[in-house]
Amino acid sequence: MRPMALNVTLEKLSNGNYKLIRYSSKEKIDIKYIEYYNSKDEYHRKDGPARIFYHRSGEINRELYYINGKRNRLNGPARIWYRENGEIEGEDYFVNGMLYSKEEFYKRPEVIKFRNINRNLKLLNKV
Repeated sequence: MRPMALNVTLEKLSNGNYKLIRYSSKEKIDIKYIEYYNSKDEYHRKDGPARIFYHRSGEINRELYYINGKRNRLNGPARIWYRENGEIEGEDYFVNGMLYSKEEFYKRPEVIKFRNINRNLKLLNKV
C-alpha cells in the first residue's frame, strides 16, 4: 500500500510567528504534527509546546517546548512522551537547551525565580 501524501498549512500568527500543520486528510482530521516557528525559522512558542506529534489514533504522542530554537520550559518538563491511552511514558527537563534531571531542574535559579514570580502573581490576583 502506498503511503498517503501529507498536506501542509502554514499560518502567520498575530505575534509574527508561524504555525505549521501537517495532516493527511483535506479536513485536517488526521493531524500528524503541529510546529510553531519564530521569524528566524527556529522552533518557538511561549504559551505551549512548539512541536506536537500525534499517534494514529489522534491522541498526543509527544510535546516539545522550545524558546528561540532551544528546548526550554521553566514550569515543567520540556519533552513529554505519551502512550496512546494518554498516560505519560517519559519526561525530560530542559533549561536553555541543557538537559537536567527532575531534581536538578527544580534547583535551577531560573526555575525558582519563575515559580516565585508566579506565586506572587497568584497572591496579587486574590486581593
